[in-house]
Amino acid sequence: MKRIFHPGGSVVTGSDLADAVLLYAEALCNRRQVDVVDIPVMDDDGNLLRAQFLIGSASQLVSVTADGPSPELVEPETTDFLHRKAQTGAMIPAAWTREESAAAQFDDFDY
Repeated sequence: MKRIFHPGGSVVTGSDLADAVLLYAEALCNRRQVDVVDIPVMDDDGNLLRAQFLIGSASQLVSVTADGPSPELVEPETTDFLHRKAQTGAMIPAAWTREESAAAQFDDFDY
């Protein structure tokens, strides 16, 4: 597990997911682009949530190894999707919908 720190707080996610987010953020920075990514995260009780990040040229992200309340969080489809987006120069639309983003529980995160 890894904890991703961002200017508004932090979230815990799987190690591969965190690495993919940072790799994609670096690629966007090099392209002077931004994008929104959607990844699974866990709260302190081990509940699975979704988090959306605006990443790119102004991203201030730090990822550190963290203990999680349950086994490693994996979502291979999302990890692979982020790796593909990092490797290509084209913007691939996010898979989540406007309705899903409206349902995000932002009050569950550290701000």
